[in-house]
Amino acid sequence: MDLPGALTHAYRAAPARTSERYPVVLYTPGAGVSRILGTGLAEDLASRGYVVVTIDHTYETGPAVEFPGGRIVPPAPAPNGFDTAIRAKYIEARLLDFRFVLDALARLAGGENPDAERDPLPTDLGRVLDLDRVGAVGHSSGGYTAVEAMHEDRRIDAAVDLDGQIGVDEAFGRAVTEGVDRPTLVLTSSQIEEVGDANPSLDAFWRSATGWKRHLAIANSAHYDFTDMPSLVPGPARPLTARYIGTIDPDRMAFLVRSTVAAMFDKFLRERTDTPLDRPVNEPELTVVR
Repeated sequence: MDLPGALTHAYRAAPARTSERYPVVLYTPGAGVSRILGTGLAEDLASRGYVVVTIDHTYETGPAVEFPGGRIVPPAPAPNGFDTAIRAKYIEARLLDFRFVLDALARLAGGENPDAERDPLPTDLGRVLDLDRVGAVGHSSGGYTAVEAMHEDRRIDAAVDLDGQIGVDEAFGRAVTEGVDRPTLVLTSSQIEEVGDANPSLDAFWRSATGWKRHLAIANSAHYDFTDMPSLVPGPARPLTARYIGTIDPDRMAFLVRSTVAAMFDKFLRERTDTPLDRPVNEPELTVVR
């Protein structure tokens, strides 16, 4: 999907001209939101030497998901609203999407072309995938998905939750009820901290998870500051979006999110010991919650 008037730093079908293998990171967006709003984070991770795969979720992502052959699937609103049961089903479908993508990447790394229409893929793409080092990151419901997918699939080695619960309303995810033994980073906005929406599931997760874990909050931020939305909203219109975007400078927010997410994957997918997560927090907007 293209966003009119928006430019990126990416090129289609760019060849993988290298003999090295790189860690893989999967990105999943929030409920009803397109993966396109994670472009900035994906490009930043790619610039640091990660192969980033972004995922849209059928019947949920707006405005639509396009399938091979040109079939367009718009969102399918639930007849009884977005209640707890429906949201739980969406998460289960997202987990199947994750498994499907990881299976397709394994086929690609094995020399196959998993494209449904056998369209040519970037040259040598399969050769650079290091599927022994896989991370997952997501925003909102995508954050829940990333942590839950790590619980469900041993192929995922580390997860980052950007401003999301780890459950649906009062129903916690299996990552909470059964625990997770791999590293998890949670970044939350000051908005969600003030409301306390995520606190019950995160409190329970902290009691059950046995892997490395850290929870940082970013001052003066709101829920969609973790996406590209702030960079797409003109300055004069920002007061109208206060429900979604905080008062933190968009460039500063982007730096904090991207550098911290990169530090997480550098630490656990590349085994680096000199990341910002290995030092005391030195950014005034960041607070260690736990």
